[in-house]
Amino acid sequence: MHPHDQRDDREHLLELADRMIDGVATSDEVAELESILLNDPEAQRTYLRYTLVHGQIAMTIPAMPAVRPSMAASASDADSTEPTRLGNSRFATWSTAAGLAVAASVLVIIGLRWHGNALEPQAQVEIPQTKLQTQAMAYSYDHRKQLLGTVGTLGRNRNATGPLTLSVVQGATKFRTSSGASLRVQGPAMFGINSAASGVLYKGSVHAKLHHPDASFSVTTANLRFLDMGTEFEVDVIDDQHIAVRVLDGEVEVQSRIRSPLFYWNFDTPGSTAVEDPYTRSVPLTYGANASRTAGIVGNGAVRFDNSPRAFVKIDEGLGETVGTGAMAFSSGIAIEAMFVSNWSGKFKDYDEIFRKEDGDYRFLLSFQNDDNIGEYAEPQVANGPCLSFGLHLEKLGYRELDMPLDGVDGRPSVVELTDGNPHHVVATYDSFSGRKCLYVDGRLRFVHTYPIGILAISGGSAPAIIGNNQWNESEAFHGTLDEIALYDFALTSEEVALHYRQVLDRKSYFSQDVRASSNQRWESICSVRAGSRQVFNIVTGLPIESVTPPNDY
Repeated sequence: MHPHDQRDDREHLLELADRMIDGVATSDEVAELESILLNDPEAQRTYLRYTLVHGQIAMTIPAMPAVRPSMAASASDADSTEPTRLGNSRFATWSTAAGLAVAASVLVIIGLRWHGNALEPQAQVEIPQTKLQTQAMAYSYDHRKQLLGTVGTLGRNRNATGPLTLSVVQGATKFRTSSGASLRVQGPAMFGINSAASGVLYKGSVHAKLHHPDASFSVTTANLRFLDMGTEFEVDVIDDQHIAVRVLDGEVEVQSRIRSPLFYWNFDTPGSTAVEDPYTRSVPLTYGANASRTAGIVGNGAVRFDNSPRAFVKIDEGLGETVGTGAMAFSSGIAIEAMFVSNWSGKFKDYDEIFRKEDGDYRFLLSFQNDDNIGEYAEPQVANGPCLSFGLHLEKLGYRELDMPLDGVDGRPSVVELTDGNPHHVVATYDSFSGRKCLYVDGRLRFVHTYPIGILAISGGSAPAIIGNNQWNESEAFHGTLDEIALYDFALTSEEVALHYRQVLDRKSYFSQDVRASSNQRWESICSVRAGSRQVFNIVTGLPIESVTPPNDY
């Protein structure tokens, strides 16, 4: 059979599978599907793999981009799949489960018709239990195997949500996003999907082809972004220092990360907004009755919190509709930075929030705590007592807090040190490219925990962000002064933290004058790579290293 005919047959099989899963297949289509599967073991394996992956993807959260999985690995087949929009509601989840049950029944019917005589499967199939709730999904696919390796949830939290990271052991796996990009991840590889139009490449390579002139797809690393302008390209991580982009058609713009804050509030401008602050988005601030302006730790102004319920500053702009959406939906990295003068008591059940966005289990926070690890969120486990806590929800792991004991041991600060009436500088960071979750105080790294590389954070949603309190009960008010609050969509480096601390020691802003204002523009163009070319870049510096024009048949 001609390869083109094989692709057409396979595509027709997947179309019939889609109609079965959606519950709209006619009796003639069911009969046709049974006929295809009855005498074709390869079709049976493709059908089963497709329905299993489709079901697991469909039961991820609305923040997960709509994708259609495919088991094919050939580059020539990269554009053969069609998009399938996944439901964003509980009804859609139940409908998908019901459709999968019907789809699976086709193979049961086929099995009965075999009577145990004609065919024997080449590998035992382990069908995961269907869970009728939203789930995170991550899977490993080894092309040498006839079936998927693992599909399902990991960790203690069974209600985790996307984004997701694909770990491809060997061979390739394909899918298509709702933005119109057909992607092929070539193993061994690790690729995170953080939106319908973007992904994060940790290792291996990813091939992207767009099907509409006005579509775009970007592949991001720690400091570089490769933005395709509606064509076809491939990005390959060569080693921990080098990355290459090869453009097959059209043009790719290579961009460098603008290392400025996404949000920055210095409280120097009077009133309820910080519109005049050149570093700050035009985001309204709502002051609680007991949050008052005071002399700045740096600059002209700061905010004084009196440890009472009405002591807060609320940010209720730039939010999303669901978890994983909005301006504060961080995935590959995050940093929270602040200056403070603290009068915290350190007593049991006393909480002083520096920054908190409370989207349920997808909250993120930086606060002083003493609660004997209520909820068992601490990772790593530490002794009970007063601590500085950095909480964040991590893909597959659930909500976790880095709780640094304030005991004065092993370079950690003590409660007495941080409540001495003097200004202090704090930075909390998470970097999925290194796996490091860090707490810095006064310019020095004081506490760190390292996770596996490639675990994305999950945040964002409809809940307001709160400076100096907890949105829900307003019982965790800060006692003291907060200033220079900055929020980043990447992890600051140790060198950047140290530089910022040296700046504030001189009562200056964190940022030198040449740091551009925070805005929706998070990347700046380095160069363009055109069709037929391959360009290598230094991952750390973002600088191009060599330019190669491959032969015509490349």
